[in-house]
Amino acid sequence: MSYDYTPLKQSADRLIQRFGQAYTFTRTAKGSYDPATGTTSDTTSTFEKSGILFDYFDGDSAGETVLAGDRRLIAEAHSYEVGDTLVISSETYRVISVSANQPAGTMMLSTLQIRK
Repeated sequence: MSYDYTPLKQSADRLIQRFGQAYTFTRTAKGSYDPATGTTSDTTSTFEKSGILFDYFDGDSAGETVLAGDRRLIAEAHSYEVGDTLVISSETYRVISVSANQPAGTMMLSTLQIRK
């Protein structure tokens, strides 16, 4: 017998939306190369998700993966990708790493490391 995580996911989404803020993410996908023009046709898409923004603690940056100025965003469950961008207080941040919390295959939330 397996546990149904759907009610917990709904609670997580509700709490993130209540205590967080809506952010617009931008994703750019590389298109095909056109040899006549020497360029690629990039496709840009946007999506909005809520998240709660945190600073890293000094102990978190003991390794080389967390740099000064990096932030942590606990966000609604979604298939975020490294390289997605978002704007916070008129500054553009890029997603550096994505850690999805998904027990038994039910995506609950995502933890994003973002960098200016």
